[in-house]
Amino acid sequence: MTGAVLERAGSAVRWRAVQLGGIEVIYFTRLIILAAMLAPDVFGLLAIASIALSTLMRISDVGMVPALVHHHEATLEQHDAAWTVGLTRAALVTSALVVSAPLIASLFDEPRATRVIQAFALRPFIEAMGSIGVAGLMRELRFRELAFMNLPGAVVDLVVAVSLAPKFGVWALVAGTLAGSITMVMLSYALAPHRPRLRFRWSEIVPLVEFGRWVLAAGIVTLAGTLLTQLAVSRLLGAAALGIFFLAVKLAFLPIDASNSLVGAVAFPMFARARTDPNESTRLFVAVFTGMYLLMLPVLALIFTLVPELEPVLGPKWSGTAPIVRILCIAAMGGIAATVLDRYLLGHGDARGAFRLEALNTVVTLTVLLPGVMVLQLHGAAASWLLGGLSTFVFSLWLIRRRIPGALSESWRRLGAAVVVALSAAATAGWVATHLTGLPALLAGGLAGVASGALVLWWQNAALGLRLGEFIPLLSKRSEYAE
Repeated sequence: MTGAVLERAGSAVRWRAVQLGGIEVIYFTRLIILAAMLAPDVFGLLAIASIALSTLMRISDVGMVPALVHHHEATLEQHDAAWTVGLTRAALVTSALVVSAPLIASLFDEPRATRVIQAFALRPFIEAMGSIGVAGLMRELRFRELAFMNLPGAVVDLVVAVSLAPKFGVWALVAGTLAGSITMVMLSYALAPHRPRLRFRWSEIVPLVEFGRWVLAAGIVTLAGTLLTQLAVSRLLGAAALGIFFLAVKLAFLPIDASNSLVGAVAFPMFARARTDPNESTRLFVAVFTGMYLLMLPVLALIFTLVPELEPVLGPKWSGTAPIVRILCIAAMGGIAATVLDRYLLGHGDARGAFRLEALNTVVTLTVLLPGVMVLQLHGAAASWLLGGLSTFVFSLWLIRRRIPGALSESWRRLGAAVVVALSAAATAGWVATHLTGLPALLAGGLAGVASGALVLWWQNAALGLRLGEFIPLLSKRSEYAE
């Protein structure tokens, strides 16, 4: 049955990869262009607005969409109830942010952020008006439609933000974000039609909330680490330092954020489908777990190696960004295991276990945060994230060994191969970068690193018997899912 599930997920993986790959390329292009055009304090203002919004969204997220995905027999009435809860929640969040914006800005010691927060507060209300039919697309692994919905939104965001940036600064970033959200909402009704109805009955909501409460708790503890880190950096080091840290986090975690979206959207329903068969669940976990490391570890190694060449491209105002990115890259490497395990636990209905992963990361991060920032400034903030990531990595390995017997023993050979591929890619990229500077070093080094890593992986597959052909069902065109 495993092969059937893998093949069934193949179309989802391909289209999700197209969607995420396109979005990440667009987002990275947008980030680099805007960073070269704007000052760090502009990104600091956006970071304050983003974390204020994320705070209220996380502490009010009762996991309606994940619950709908997990409940294969969710009714139309429950979809309407989930949409009503989401819209109500978004309206409350928007109102709260508009009213509390001056207080939030003063908390970060940055009064310029007030109006930015108030404008950015429109985003959740706009997005909540989208079609709840999107949950059905996720449950059925129909990611072609989701790709056609999200990619145009990212393009609109890029075009609006870049075209307005020279004249409007931070407002261009806000306008681009809102324009992208409006585009996605309109497309959601075209691609996932569902006539929305306001419906609020506890009998229909409670079964969804029972699953979503631990999703809510996990979101809150994750947010606490991000919020308090940005708050400490802003108050102790200023908006410009916060802008540098914000950019460093985006660069270091760009591949992890993409993989989180891919694993979360595809592996979660895939694990949920296989949860009644332990052997199938284990094989699926090993496939996703090792595949993630084979893909993500070399990418993070390339970012770690080449990021010093980015500073000349961005200009002297971003000096000091590269060391922060490197520390955060190591933290991200440890987070890959937790990413896959989190989705496995959610797919098996153990949202409480997923909460424990997030709680450990946050507790360790916050324990080290304040003394780290006071002594080492931005390096200390990054180091606190590193220690949090490493602790979660160790706990994840222990939990995998306990909850999924045999998974680690089946994974070590491919994990070792991932390390070798990452070292080869980094060494090749580093050698090429020593002969070039700036953008040519980034492009040539990246391409050379990818080619080197691919050759080494091919050789290891033949010499060590990694059986990488097992991933083919995830990519095969025979696996179109159209039920």
